[in-house]
Amino acid sequence: MFQNFIISWFRREAGLLFFTIRKSLPVFLAAAVFLGCAADGGMVYASEPEAETQDEVVVVIDAGHGGEDMGAMYGGFVEKDMTLAVARSMQEELEKYDGIKVLLTRTKDTAMSLEERCEYAKNAGADFFFCIHFNVSQNHDLFGSEVWISAFGEEYSKGYAFADIEMGLLESLGLYSRGIKTRLNDSGTDYYGVIRYSTKNGMPSALIEHCHFDNENDSSFCDGNEDLEKLGKLDAEAVAKYFGLKSDVLGKDYGNFEKVEVSIPSVAVSPDTSAPDVCIIELVKQNEQSGEITLNLSAADYDSEMLYYSYSYDGGETFSELKKWPDKTRDTFDFTFKAPSGIIPKVLVNAYNGYDLYTTSNELGLASVSYGSDEESDNETEGNANEMTDPVNGSGDTSVETSGMGILSVSGNQSADSRGGNSLTNSVNSSEENEPPTVAYFMKVCLVCIIVILAMIWSVLLVIKRQKRKRKRRRTGK
Repeated sequence: MFQNFIISWFRREAGLLFFTIRKSLPVFLAAAVFLGCAADGGMVYASEPEAETQDEVVVVIDAGHGGEDMGAMYGGFVEKDMTLAVARSMQEELEKYDGIKVLLTRTKDTAMSLEERCEYAKNAGADFFFCIHFNVSQNHDLFGSEVWISAFGEEYSKGYAFADIEMGLLESLGLYSRGIKTRLNDSGTDYYGVIRYSTKNGMPSALIEHCHFDNENDSSFCDGNEDLEKLGKLDAEAVAKYFGLKSDVLGKDYGNFEKVEVSIPSVAVSPDTSAPDVCIIELVKQNEQSGEITLNLSAADYDSEMLYYSYSYDGGETFSELKKWPDKTRDTFDFTFKAPSGIIPKVLVNAYNGYDLYTTSNELGLASVSYGSDEESDNETEGNANEMTDPVNGSGDTSVETSGMGILSVSGNQSADSRGGNSLTNSVNSSEENEPPTVAYFMKVCLVCIIVILAMIWSVLLVIKRQKRKRKRRRTGK
């Protein structure tokens, strides 16, 4: 009896509890919703926007330099102002795409340390860190665009995939590609601070050197706000393609864009620290009447691509300005240049790799060049001299200092068209002062040399003959 009573009581109480919970559940749910709304200011979020927030791409754009750090300066260009203009344009363009949050490390002319820039990006949860820069070179002779990335792990893989897109767009704009590069410091870590700190925080980064504004090949691409805005939009397109973004405003959808697949390296991807392995020139033809010389240049670097070449017709005292390598997929090509009248060309060629290291070719001694009147020869010499530079000294009253990212800042009294160097006027004199060397002249020189040699031989023979006479007299005296 007692057992039946307990079972009956338990069933009755359990049924009552179930009934109470079923009736009260809507009230509990309503209360929970009300409290949640009150905490969020009266707004209710659906699950779909939360998913979009989680998938949102976050990028941070760093306008290089700022404040007292002017960056590179040359001919009216100031890098810190240029980088900020590009960064703003890049942000404005990227914000037209869906699913991306864009932040700037600085929005005005303020100074920030490299650590502060990277820490800001880290705290923002950045998926990628983009550093905006421009370039100059010590002798104002380099030109083209390049992208620097980390040499390590996944940061290298992601950095290279973006840089490949960026360089393709810069080339389509008309800029010369100097390549995608890594650089290490003496400790074996990434050389550039923003890349080093980004990699330490597990954040991919890319340092974009848009062009060399101190060289006439590049200056027209960044000469004014319109050009800088165009570069910013180009950078934004590269980012949109990398992340596969879509913009209804722009009518662009890069969801199916295929970026290059780059394997994750197990060791550091070290830069090329050696000069090109091969550099050989051969004469194809020479026109002594016009001064035109055609050479075949064969050069190769087994660790990086070839980038520039320059030539000398005075045995290496001066060289031409740097020339683009015509086809980076080929190691050999022909090129023609014109030597000034009144010289005996001694031709050399420098071939440069992607890290601006060069190898000098063999020397070709050619027949003397003579064409045109004396006045025309003088004019031709002056014209060629303006294109040649001293390979060692450079030229002008130029001061060079390092700032910010370790990129050269150059200022001086030269115009943007200057290439530096001493002209050939010192080594190629006017025909009013010296008669142009000819074959007959060299025959005379050779004849004089032969006479001198014969005279020396005759003198030696006389000395030997005298010594023999002395020995003979001594023997006779004994």
